[in-house]
Amino acid sequence: MQIIVLVILFLYLLLILKYWIGWIKNKATGVSDFLPKVSVIIALRNEQKQVIHLLSELKKQVYPIDKLEFILVNDHSTDSTLELLENSAIDNLRVVNMPDGIFGKKNAIAKAMKQAKGEIILSSDADCSFTALWVHTMVAYFANKNIKLVSGPVSCHKQKGIFLGLQTLEFISLIGSGAGAIGVNNAIFCNGANMAYRKADFLELNNFENDEAVSGDDVFLLHSVKEKYKDAIAFAKDENSIVLTDAVQTAKGFINQRKRWTSKTSGYKDFASIYASFLVLFTNISLVFLFVGYLYSDAYFYLFLMFYALKFAVDFLLLFPVLSFFKRKDLLKWIFPFELFYAFYIVLIVVLSFTKSFEWKGRIHKK
Repeated sequence: MQIIVLVILFLYLLLILKYWIGWIKNKATGVSDFLPKVSVIIALRNEQKQVIHLLSELKKQVYPIDKLEFILVNDHSTDSTLELLENSAIDNLRVVNMPDGIFGKKNAIAKAMKQAKGEIILSSDADCSFTALWVHTMVAYFANKNIKLVSGPVSCHKQKGIFLGLQTLEFISLIGSGAGAIGVNNAIFCNGANMAYRKADFLELNNFENDEAVSGDDVFLLHSVKEKYKDAIAFAKDENSIVLTDAVQTAKGFINQRKRWTSKTSGYKDFASIYASFLVLFTNISLVFLFVGYLYSDAYFYLFLMFYALKFAVDFLLLFPVLSFFKRKDLLKWIFPFELFYAFYIVLIVVLSFTKSFEWKGRIHKK
């Protein structure tokens, strides 16, 4: 058993080192005069608390107004979302209502795509904040005609509290790992709160209708692009492209969100994504095993100590530049204690995601 644990640790160390190299290899684009037509698509359901803020964030974008449109899709909201959207004074905004019997973010994007006039599609979520140069920075990567999809950086608004801090640390670690994988040309996932792609490629490659996962509008499209086109995915390592979203305020909501995220991994067909998912899971199971073993026998102490120290060291190596990029070095102090907590937590989430239903936007989805 000890040999198996050591092999898992060795493979994990190699994986994170590879992501660290990939993070370093990602660069900001220097292009500033590439101005294609852009359609920003955002699906909304019961977002009355976010609409006013969202509209103000979109309105401040520095981009030629005749080359930019916002398509906001109302997914059967039962609050004041639609009324607030329709009363907006933004000239280049279009509000689209989902037809009866059709719902969900994937269908909302597909619906908006039929009306989008932009060559480049930029997608995000209703609870996000953007820099004024967000659109300009993200689409600049498409000046390279080989680029089909751009994954953008996402973080949480800075808020006080250990729970929100640890949540943000985990979130940023996922973004950093995804960016690192892109940097070594072996993309595994991205975040739908900040991604861009060519409309033509979406129409050619999107496979939403053939997968049953309620979410995954982001990662499944990325996998489709990766499968067909080499060197076609970029990570926008530019502070002007950072999107900020809300951290989940309650433990119940946090667990529910993570169950939803984890549940879609059952639909993965990309080997690198499957390999990384299982390796991370087995690494954390190994850490839990060694910790529990140490509680019963001192024979596990040194192996547990070595495993913990090496895992922390390589995780810190990756997270230091990533947190520096996001200007969240205040979270560095939580990495060491978070290692053990995360090991127990991730095992629990995996079990729950494949055995329990989860709620999303007021709808219950069963696994």
